[in-house]
Amino acid sequence: MTERPLQLRILRYALLDPIDAARDILRRCQNNEAFQHYLRKRTSRALPLAVGIVLTSLACSAAAVFFLLRAGTLLALIATLVVAPIVLVASFSVQAYVLLSWLEGRSLAKVQQHLHHHSRHRGPIGRWLARSYRIDMGPLPQVPWIPALVFFLLPAAILAHVAAPFAAGLAAFQIVAAIFYARRDPVSGDHSPARGGAEAKSFAAAPLREVRVPKQAGDLDFASPSARPGTGNRFRRLRSFVQSGLRFLRSLVELCLINLLPFVEYCVLFAGIFFVAQGRQSATEQDVALGIFLVGAALLLAGLASIVTKRIGFRFYRSARTSHAAATALITGMMQVIVGGLAVAAAHALATHVWQARLDALLANPWPLLIPLGLLLIGAGLLLVRRSSNYVGPLGIVLFILPKTLIGLAVVGAGAAILAGWAWKIYDPQAFLSFVRVFPDEYMNLLASWWSAAIGLLR
Repeated sequence: MTERPLQLRILRYALLDPIDAARDILRRCQNNEAFQHYLRKRTSRALPLAVGIVLTSLACSAAAVFFLLRAGTLLALIATLVVAPIVLVASFSVQAYVLLSWLEGRSLAKVQQHLHHHSRHRGPIGRWLARSYRIDMGPLPQVPWIPALVFFLLPAAILAHVAAPFAAGLAAFQIVAAIFYARRDPVSGDHSPARGGAEAKSFAAAPLREVRVPKQAGDLDFASPSARPGTGNRFRRLRSFVQSGLRFLRSLVELCLINLLPFVEYCVLFAGIFFVAQGRQSATEQDVALGIFLVGAALLLAGLASIVTKRIGFRFYRSARTSHAAATALITGMMQVIVGGLAVAAAHALATHVWQARLDALLANPWPLLIPLGLLLIGAGLLLVRRSSNYVGPLGIVLFILPKTLIGLAVVGAGAAILAGWAWKIYDPQAFLSFVRVFPDEYMNLLASWWSAAIGLLR
């Protein structure tokens, strides 16, 4: 009876409490005007700290990749593809949470000193740093110890094992950035009313912005001024009613036509999944081929519709005038066309009983599969690089837009490298083979074994 509550308490302490604390601090960043004012005034000073967080997250993720790739097995490759994004996002989230907690503690300490007019209590080390070097580190931040141990300290230890000088350089950079911020923005100092008035508001009582939603008269609201007849003539009332009904009917028809295509796409997709599952159960190759063909046809239909209509496929719309991103729809449509084409080609190979021969050909010449993979990587990278229209502020640019853009550029570079290698092989095969021979044989053999294992999963 006591084990389950203990397990729940451990789960809450290890996972749920840090998530709740992160949501609370993000909510305060978004809704608290005083804290937003504090962050906006010190964005340039906090920039080195944010850059250090991004570099450390990328380095920890790369260290985890190199550490797992040393195993040299297909399982290690799959674990790398799963672990690397998790380490990247989780280590970045832990460091960002600690940074925001430290900045919030410093801002609250400034407010308390301004209100109570007495210096904050420091420990012996804090007093020595402030007296000797004028470094006021402020209150200690809140640290989610279990997520920090799993997602930051362990990857940092792997980084120190893989590349000790680089790890030491990153640690020194973050320490220097923190000292630079503490010297430029001490907690104790002159707080005149002109300077501290905007920051002396209580963070718990900071008002939220009111959002006013304009009221607009609907077409069918005959009590509104837009629909009220001027002379009370029955004919004008009837004409207004007919016009409103026609506008409503036209909007309804447009909405049905827009949502008809996603409905067809989903029907074809679910039918394909059903035939694949049924074929797998009954060991019927023709049903599996038909199901894969239907899935590919649904993806091709959604991709072509996205390219032509500039609306993202497999998506229902509430209004015929819903805004949409044409560039995003075009990129996702091209990616859906590529995946759908591969699915249709696989279905044709299964239906004509040449699937095994196609896989054997891919072992000798992987370019027919690498070229679509390169195009998909370029499309995914462009989606990551493309910035949304929502305003996130300078701190959001550094903590969210910058790492997303760096990852997108890396993915685009990987896809472009695949296409460049294919073009080079066609243009000058001898020079390409000479370049490939530069790499050590053990790396090429490891890559060939991974490719063989990946093709073996498709048999």
